[in-house]
Formats: sequence, structure tokens, C-alpha cells
Amino acid sequence: MKKEQSRAIGLFFFLGFMDERLALTAASRAVARLKADFPDISRKDIEPITIPTSAVITACLESWRVHSRQRSRSQMDAEAEVLWCERTSVDLQTWRRFQKDASDEDLMTLLLSIVLSVSDAELADGFETSIGTIRYRLGRGVRQLGLVARGGVR
Repeated sequence: MKKEQSRAIGLFFFLGFMDERLALTAASRAVARLKADFPDISRKDIEPITIPTSAVITACLESWRVHSRQRSRSQMDAEAEVLWCERTSVDLQTWRRFQKDASDEDLMTLLLSIVLSVSDAELADGFETSIGTIRYRLGRGVRQLGLVARGGVR
């Protein structure tokens, strides 16, 4: 597995759960699933391979569904935010407010699209829905995030 894919999976779960412990647990589960499905990704004697996007989506969605019940939308880990964003000037307050009211489907769709750069067609396959539904979720999520950023009502 390429390092970029591992980092993207970790960032997906951190931004999705805003809880470092839970994000690491969920990301580890997703990576373990990928290692089970693609045994060659653990081999040190070959060049790291790129895992197909559909497999990454499936592993992330499966891990999300298992671990999302453990997250608290009202109490997010501010200490972890400092550690993850220490070297940049990223302020996650707006994201944190958006996340409290966003549905899991909108949140996952937005994160997979932006963080993992997954195409609408690949998202539709991964979520087993239509491209139109994916675009609707993305549009709704972006609009809601924009309202939160401007201080508007959700």
C-alpha cells in the first residue's frame, strides 16, 4: 500500500470522527481489511502497490459503520486537533460545527470526495447508489458547510 493511501485513510477517519483514538482504531481496521484482501501490500521486497479505489472505499465504509456508534458528536477531541494541525494554520472549528448536524452519508461522501479524491462514479459504486445521489449529497454537504462557515442557520 502506498503511504499516500495510508495517510488519506487516517485523515478520513480523523476528520470523520474528530477523535484520535477512535480514528486510529477505525483506520487500523480498514487497513487490516485491505491487507487481508491484498496480501502483497505487506511485502517489503516489492514496490508498494496502489490499492484500487473501490477496495479502499469498501474498507473505509465497513470500518465507519462499525466504529461510528462509538463517536460523540458533541464532545470532540480538541487535543488531537492540535496535534494533527500543529504545523499548519488549519482551524477546524467550522468543520466541527458542520459535523455535529451532518448525516453520516453526507459526511462520508464529502470526505471521500475531497480527502481521498474519489470520483463521483467510484463513490456511487462504493455506496451502491446512483451518481445523482452522490452529487446531491455532495451539494447538500457543501451548502451546509458554507452556511456554517458564514455563521448561518443550518
